[in-house]
Amino acid sequence: MTQILLQSSIDKTQTNVLLELFNSWNIDVVITDERKSEKKSNHKLFAKTRGMWKDYDIDAKQLRKDAWGTEKLIQQ
Repeated sequence: MTQILLQSSIDKTQTNVLLELFNSWNIDVVITDERKSEKKSNHKLFAKTRGMWKDYDIDAKQLRKDAWGTEKLIQQ
């Protein structure tokens, strides 16, 4: 397999021209966008934080009370 990585952003017209060229040579093309990949990696990073407070005595109701300074949210 040969991979070609375009380092700069190209517009949709340029992308379509390249796709037509590769299709004329019977070359299958897979398009990915790095910006979309970065968003996914942020979700993985967030998932790694799961359980980091497990050894602490933290109560969600108390956190809400301290953060908002009100008892209203606790009653919900």
